[in-house]
Amino acid sequence: MICRIETAIYEGILGKRIWIESDISNGLPSFNIVGLAGTSVKESHERVKSAIINSGFPYPRGRITINLFPANINKRGSHMDLPIAISLLSAEGAIDIKNLKDFAIFGELSLDGTVLPICGILPMIYGLSKNSVKKIIIPSENIEEAMLKDDIEIIPVSSLKECIDYLNGKPTAKSLYKKIIKDEDSIETIGTLDFKDVNGQIAAKRSACIAASGGHGLIMIGPPGCGKTMIAKRIPSIMPKMNIDEIIETTMIYSVAGKLNEDKKVIKERPFRMPYQGITTAGLIGGGLFPVPGEISLAHNGVLFLDEFCEFDRKVIEKIRKPIEDHEVILNRRGRTYSFPAKSTLIMATNPCPCGYRGDSKHRCKCSTSEIERYKKKLSGPILDRIDLQIYMERVEFNELTGREKQSMGSFEMKEIVLRAREFAKKRNQNTNNASLKNEEILKYCDFGKEEYEFIKKAYESFSLSPRSLMKILKVARTIADIEESKKVKIEHISEALNYRITSKAFA
Repeated sequence: MICRIETAIYEGILGKRIWIESDISNGLPSFNIVGLAGTSVKESHERVKSAIINSGFPYPRGRITINLFPANINKRGSHMDLPIAISLLSAEGAIDIKNLKDFAIFGELSLDGTVLPICGILPMIYGLSKNSVKKIIIPSENIEEAMLKDDIEIIPVSSLKECIDYLNGKPTAKSLYKKIIKDEDSIETIGTLDFKDVNGQIAAKRSACIAASGGHGLIMIGPPGCGKTMIAKRIPSIMPKMNIDEIIETTMIYSVAGKLNEDKKVIKERPFRMPYQGITTAGLIGGGLFPVPGEISLAHNGVLFLDEFCEFDRKVIEKIRKPIEDHEVILNRRGRTYSFPAKSTLIMATNPCPCGYRGDSKHRCKCSTSEIERYKKKLSGPILDRIDLQIYMERVEFNELTGREKQSMGSFEMKEIVLRAREFAKKRNQNTNNASLKNEEILKYCDFGKEEYEFIKKAYESFSLSPRSLMKILKVARTIADIEESKKVKIEHISEALNYRITSKAFA
């Protein structure tokens, strides 16, 4: 008898439906898996055999053939253990095949029959939902992640026996429909990191506010200890809470990357990723024989902070150019395309030279001209041209550091500004943040008069701006106007945006 079970795999963060067929025929005992099965799938034989026997069921005798189709897709993942076991027992007659109709099954098996949690369950559930699957059996420990998809009946099971009992009409598992995550359930990312801790650096705080309001990239250049890292780590605290769509998409990325755990089964707060300078291209962008997300995708809907940017390998740096603009990482492996979203707020920090004191009035720079040139080359023109906000930070004066002078805003006040700016942008029926606007949308939403037009034209010619730089200046000007709740982009908004493109003091 042949039995067919529906399950899925994931490529990137896209789930794809596949089927598992089992056939038990006469002949010498053997176990064969066909259909481009990966190593983890081929190794399922011993896990499945032990789980079936230790769960109190007889292991089928004879020649066993497992077929995975479509046969032209590589299949990998231990989540096929449970559907293979159910398929075998159904083919043997331990489960009525009619009871398997409309079901999809996932789960890894331990030797004693326990169903273990798996990676990538959320994208697989979404992939199956597009194919009208309405009932899915999953490991009980994956329930919180799986319940983000609210229009599918989820049946969590903790053992092979519990799954078989459910399919045979003796349910010990409970099916669940209720969605447990709502927009209001997401977490504020303020915690213990507050902008009140940053004394002085009012201009840098203003830049952080603009970056969070419009989703703009920001590079901070300045001497060691001036507060670059402190500011970067606090930017998530002024960003809006994640909505349900952002929670789902971010959780999908962490799920396929194997980054979910007992403490974090669903990503409800905006990610903050700070990769080390020695990271490889695969670690930053993503990669591998079967690609997994890199840091740029793990920061999706949050902040990617590249500290000491000029210490990164230049080959690694250059790889981020396209993802910065497209908000997507595309990798090709063995003729297949894998896509990972990468829409994060990019924050970078660097010293102006290897010793860090070039341009500092309090310290003498010890770097040679050749050392400075090599250092500057890490930050290429094409990369710098793609960063909307570029600021030079001075060291903090004593009175500012000790609180003798009036302190600037904290995260609560700054977040109010960001929320008002984003709400003002929504009133234009704008579906994306200002940093993601296309060229034709920039001209549509940047409403300015003749004087502003002449000012922009003069700036474009005087500073020899590239067309990309001009568009980015207009995007930032639109965000500044939103902060001021101004329908029109005025000369003062354009002037401020233009100042954020001038980094000559640091990298002249």
